[in-house]
Amino acid sequence: MISSLLIIVFSLIFITGLWFVLSISQKKKKLLPEFINGKPTIVFFWVDNQPCRDMNLKIDKIKSDFKGSVKVLNFNAIRDYRIAENYLIFDVPVVILFDKEGNPVLKITKPEEYSKLEAKLKEII
Repeated sequence: MISSLLIIVFSLIFITGLWFVLSISQKKKKLLPEFINGKPTIVFFWVDNQPCRDMNLKIDKIKSDFKGSVKVLNFNAIRDYRIAENYLIFDVPVVILFDKEGNPVLKITKPEEYSKLEAKLKEII
């Protein structure tokens, strides 16, 4: 009884520690050097499903509203799995906003969060 309780406690401690390390590493993950161009960059990870199509409409709106002042990169999370792995993408859609130096500024996962993305983009331009 006590040994199984200890196993559960240590398992929870291990999982919490692993989650913490992954969270810290994700927050510091810069944009890959080949994608930095001196402009704020939006990286959109998607697959072919309805939530991703909805998010794509928001991304298209950003492309037209901020034409020339923001770079937008689209990655299919399945086809471009190595890039998705680099940013620890486990679910889609995911949009990550990077500043001009390639530092992550904002991460959104729902089309309803578009206003946050637009406000932060106006702030860093």
